[in-house]
Amino acid sequence: MTPAVLLISPGIVQVTDTDFGLPHLVALGGYVRERTGARVELLDLGYEGGDHAHLLRTITELGPLLVVGLACYSSFDYRRVMALARFLREALPDVPLVTGGYHASARPGDMVFDGSPFDAVILGEGERPMAAVVEALLGGAPMPRGILAADLVEDLDTLPPYAWDLLKRYWPRATRLGRKLQIYLSRGCPYRCTFCMERAKSGYRWRAYSPERAVDELERLASFTDLKSWIINIADPLFGLQRSWRRGVLEEIARRDLVPRQFWTLTRSDDLDDEDMALLARARFAIGIGLESGSPEMLRRMQKGNTPERYLAAVENLARRSHDHGLTWAVNVIVGHPGETPKSLQETHAFVTRLFSFAPTTRGWLSVDPFRLYPGSAVAEDLPGWSERTGARFHAPRWWTRWADEGFWAQYIDPGHELAFAGRVRRMHTAYAPLLDEIADRFVGQGREIDRVFRRSIAQQQGVLSAHRRDGTLARAAQAGPHLADRDIRFPIGLNIKDPLVFAREQAVRRALDSGRLRSHGVIAAVLGTGAERFVPPGRARSLLTGAALPPEGELAHAPPLDAVIAALEGLAIQPGECVADLTCRSGYMAALLAELVGPGGRVIAAHPGAVPEELREALAPWPQVELVEIPPGDLSAALGPFDAAWIGAALPRWPAAFSAMLEPLGGRAAVAIGPRFRPQDLRLVLPDGCWSRLARVRAPVLVGPEGWMRERKTPQRSRVVFSRHAAPALCFHLLSRVRLPGDAADLWGGEPPPGWASAVAGAIRVSASPLTVQVSALAHRDADAWMASLATHPPDSPERALLHGAQIEGPRFLAEWFRQTQDAQTRLRDRGDALTAPLSRLRERLWEASGRPPPDLEVIDCPALGRHARATTLRGRRVVAVSLTEEPGYALCQILHEEMHPITDPLVEMTGVEASVPRQTRRDTPGWSHHQALEETAVAATHAFLSERAPEFLPDFARWTARQVTPPAAPAAGPTSTGEGDADTVPRI
Repeated sequence: MTPAVLLISPGIVQVTDTDFGLPHLVALGGYVRERTGARVELLDLGYEGGDHAHLLRTITELGPLLVVGLACYSSFDYRRVMALARFLREALPDVPLVTGGYHASARPGDMVFDGSPFDAVILGEGERPMAAVVEALLGGAPMPRGILAADLVEDLDTLPPYAWDLLKRYWPRATRLGRKLQIYLSRGCPYRCTFCMERAKSGYRWRAYSPERAVDELERLASFTDLKSWIINIADPLFGLQRSWRRGVLEEIARRDLVPRQFWTLTRSDDLDDEDMALLARARFAIGIGLESGSPEMLRRMQKGNTPERYLAAVENLARRSHDHGLTWAVNVIVGHPGETPKSLQETHAFVTRLFSFAPTTRGWLSVDPFRLYPGSAVAEDLPGWSERTGARFHAPRWWTRWADEGFWAQYIDPGHELAFAGRVRRMHTAYAPLLDEIADRFVGQGREIDRVFRRSIAQQQGVLSAHRRDGTLARAAQAGPHLADRDIRFPIGLNIKDPLVFAREQAVRRALDSGRLRSHGVIAAVLGTGAERFVPPGRARSLLTGAALPPEGELAHAPPLDAVIAALEGLAIQPGECVADLTCRSGYMAALLAELVGPGGRVIAAHPGAVPEELREALAPWPQVELVEIPPGDLSAALGPFDAAWIGAALPRWPAAFSAMLEPLGGRAAVAIGPRFRPQDLRLVLPDGCWSRLARVRAPVLVGPEGWMRERKTPQRSRVVFSRHAAPALCFHLLSRVRLPGDAADLWGGEPPPGWASAVAGAIRVSASPLTVQVSALAHRDADAWMASLATHPPDSPERALLHGAQIEGPRFLAEWFRQTQDAQTRLRDRGDALTAPLSRLRERLWEASGRPPPDLEVIDCPALGRHARATTLRGRRVVAVSLTEEPGYALCQILHEEMHPITDPLVEMTGVEASVPRQTRRDTPGWSHHQALEETAVAATHAFLSERAPEFLPDFARWTARQVTPPAAPAAGPTSTGEGDADTVPRI
């Protein structure tokens, strides 16, 4: 077989509304084939699926190869393209590798450099330069190297027809691969919009097929597929610049009846009159208009035409006249272009609102995008100038070199002196989310099935402007740090982008690459190539990849979180041919990763506690170097050794000296979690002599067995009392102590003047159904960021969201001071814990003995902001009480004991005639107020009776506690109370 020219598209990482067709590669391949006579093959990795082994098999079947062209069409593809290129360079060391596309044209130095996998990069339109490369190679000449100059095709009619047969691999399933069929009928754009990268590829010249040839191409496309099954996306940068051309094409489409389900294209409105609108509607076109801004000043700054007022008037005319002609349209707005101000944002919003309010219904919809910094655009070419003129700040000027969150980094820009990034995000969502909802209600389409497509587009925009997306973007900005790593990899990614689990795995790897945690090529390849979903259920696999917490199944989790996996594998530095062990093999995931690293010449001992299930043997069958062995549960020393490296996926209280014998004396090492049972542990790299270094902080399940935390599997454990200090509760109650709620049992006000944000919190709490639930929201969290992230999931008008606003304003300063005082606070916590643990344990055992049940574990969290109040809840079977340990020990003991009395006495309080919602009401003017008083009085009386009978030595402390709890009659405020429902137990004032 003759050598082939292989053209590869990396695929577009897009789950819905994908385009089918690849017209840029179809045109390129057709030209090369006609000009040189070479065999041309085309692969789109977005359609292929499979993994790297499938890719290699496919390429081998298409060989031998003369040259490979790998498109870097978008800057969002850059990292994936470079990874694929390095993979291809290793797999095909003697085959020249060429690239091109928008990003390659805008940043050729990103593609060809010392050590680059590419031999050459083609700028601009690639037909002629690529044909010249192929001719040179066919003639025996060496591969032209470096940057190959652009060569625009002036007359598109001289190009051969689109070679749609190059998609023969995909036509049989084309309608399942994409919803829109893509084609170009013209190239280039004469306009010089500052945000656009089109100039990098085609310059400023607009060129088109003649009208007859353009429609011929559509007719030729119709011979490959039924157009009526498709939305045809005429993907020209600017459709129909010349009026005569535009009308000629539209009339010929209608005459030949080449009408699909729908045409979609981008054009301008300032040259459209009634005849154009009628022709567009008759040919079943829907059009997109790049409005970009409704502010004349911003349009001038964007270079969106010479007369912005005329441009805006033309868009308004389109909106008015579209009903008469039955033309569906959309406008796009860019928010946050450098130089944007609150005034220009307001002007744009006013114009867009007017645009969709000419009539009771509208035939248009709206797309709202943040400004993104595109390489090759006028803004990207002069960042210092734009910063100087507008005050814009570009936080990630080379965002495409990041491995993760490229969509965020591309828009992470402060537009100017008057508008920062966070302000832009909030204003964009606040202004346009309600407008999109209104447009969705008022939109009327063409009365056909195609309306579902339009409505899906509107729904997607509503998702983009959702509160969840807004808060996620703001949170990402708050966590943004410097670019720590620039690791290149030689393993392909993005080969199966439609599989959500594969996509989640790749995203997790990209985040680890971006943070610098993932460094070794072998580990990268092993993690990317081995899916956790083949070893554990899909839900657990997603949790492992995203870091979401899941309770362990049994004593050992079925698979460790991916961050722990990466830290362990990087620390162990497994080498091909080594003998290694997974000493806690339950799912097989870690054993498979180890097998990838040791290779076929290595050996993996997978020690399973008890009988090995058949499904585990089947899961590990593809790795013959894995040997499954059975060991007594918890007795890791029963595994054969010594090993070059070992993984212990469970927490131990210490490294047992006996375990060192399992490691090779020279070069042996183990990764194991060492630390407490109920808090994060150190993931350590341990050497045979017991020396160790810390790899990461993890939460591992405990090891059951002689050397583990749990010595006897069925031995009942005594109730534990622990004292702790966490940022989330500390911040939560600090904020709530700044909010005044007069006449409310939920009041925690500490006496300081309320700050500005407190009124919004107070207002939201007063109308909420359960203010006490808000108050204990932080007890389920340790980290302040995690607590704030949970607040962000609530509706915009909720007290949680109002509290989040206060946390964002006051949290950083408070937490900085909180951490600064850590040493003193830890000393106080240790002293109070030493003084209170023994008496509390004894009193709680006596309190619960009548129930016949052991008391649940108790965690006491020190929150000085609570003062003389307390908050409590039950979480996963343990009691959590938040109090101020700055008080004297006797006071704190009575406060804690009183909280422990509530779950016992609350069910005894008469509930006859009380609605279920009443216990959650806390205001003085609600029925819940008197119910809370009854709950409190019962618990106080019971605590006094209990101490009188069982521990009278604490009665003086109890008297001091009750004296401080009494509210003077003149004070209308009331403090926290108990819900009586066990999920948010709290203490009221008497």
